[in-house]
Amino acid sequence: MLTLLMVAGGMGIVSATTTLWMQGRQMLHHRAFALLVSFTITLILFSLIAWAAAVIVAIAPLLLTWVFVGTLAMLFALRLYRELRALPAMDPR
Repeated sequence: MLTLLMVAGGMGIVSATTTLWMQGRQMLHHRAFALLVSFTITLILFSLIAWAAAVIVAIAPLLLTWVFVGTLAMLFALRLYRELRALPAMDPR
């Protein structure tokens, strides 16, 4: 299971690189950029928090741990997306 979490973290890094490359070439609308950035950050944080939860699973029940981590990741993603979506459009050059 820890291998899957490392793959998820790697996917987040690839997503971040792709998002920044596309934004540098001005291929993205600011809402699409906000969506990709929130997805990327959430994926990376989810993998880190889930990895830590998997390490301490002996203390807490597994289902409770995964429900907590999943809920935390979704709330973070929604909040980040709303904050980034509200930013004004960048001035294209």
